[in-house]
Amino acid sequence: MHLDDVKIERQFLEKIVKNREYNEIFQAYYEKLHGETKDDKLERKRDHLKDCNALWFIDRYEIARVKDFQKTNLCKDKFCNNCKKVKQAARMSKFIPLIRPYSRSMYQLTLTVPNVRGEQLGETIDDLFKAFSMLINYLKGKKKIKGVDFERFKYEGAIRSLEVTYKGNEYHPHLHALVVLHINPLDDAMIRRHKNVYSKDFKGNREDRLFSDAEVLIQKVWYLLINKQRVFKRAIDELDKGYSCQLDKFKESDFIELFKYMTKATNEDDATMNYRQFKTLYYALLNRRQIQGYGCFFNLKDEEVSMEEVNELYDAIIEELKQKESPLSVSETPNELMQDTEYTLISRKRIYAYLKQLRD
Repeated sequence: MHLDDVKIERQFLEKIVKNREYNEIFQAYYEKLHGETKDDKLERKRDHLKDCNALWFIDRYEIARVKDFQKTNLCKDKFCNNCKKVKQAARMSKFIPLIRPYSRSMYQLTLTVPNVRGEQLGETIDDLFKAFSMLINYLKGKKKIKGVDFERFKYEGAIRSLEVTYKGNEYHPHLHALVVLHINPLDDAMIRRHKNVYSKDFKGNREDRLFSDAEVLIQKVWYLLINKQRVFKRAIDELDKGYSCQLDKFKESDFIELFKYMTKATNEDDATMNYRQFKTLYYALLNRRQIQGYGCFFNLKDEEVSMEEVNELYDAIIEELKQKESPLSVSETPNELMQDTEYTLISRKRIYAYLKQLRD
């Protein structure tokens, strides 16, 4: 292993600096909301956002011209562009290796509801979570619908993730879910043969598609659950259409959808979130868990690479540096580090990417 394998590139620092500038918008929003509510927690959130990535604490090696990143302050705020990316990367490195053993039986399930106004968003998210738990109960056979065979799907587990997009005062909460189904892909229920109102993508992002019996069933059950109606076979059969749901074989790129941010800083027109939207999303997403595992994924706690392995590789580099000199502990801003062309900036966290590259 060489220093280049753990080097932090200039482009990475540029993104951090740009995101810190962008975060000033949300600092102002927290300040304004604090003025309206006098909630001191909002003032602390503003300050944490301001301090996020402000200083990097490093060990500097003068002879080797190396700067070893030790730590920085992270706010972990859902609106922080830097922390959202850190959280996504951490989730992917933690969960993907534990999920991959199920790859042959993994499906991407997208569950949607009609757009809602801001004042309805929090309640709608609660309804989504409750409906998804009920849907899982049907899939695993805990609850049954007479005349409907969910056991044929051979469900083993799921991970669901919440995402909210928005435009004006309209919000589109929806779920991305990974589900493990051991059903034969050639089973009659999985053959796409139905065309309905959801077959055409009016945004033009995909071609027209057909739906399988399984998808049509889930669309209708999902509609009944969201609208708090009794779920039984006649109610399912009498529905002309449910809500838009898609069940597709899980692809590697779907991990990004599964572990992406709960909401973006820009709306569907790529315009920056305004204060009204910020306020709506802040309260609607407060204390909401974005990621939840079920069944075989209920307790995922292991990491992709053990800390022992990370420490062993990285400590070998540091030990070699320390044989020639003792480092000087200093702090610098990301902007200062970005302008520095004399030193090589390295990080222990880069080990994860290095090991993943070796194993892929």
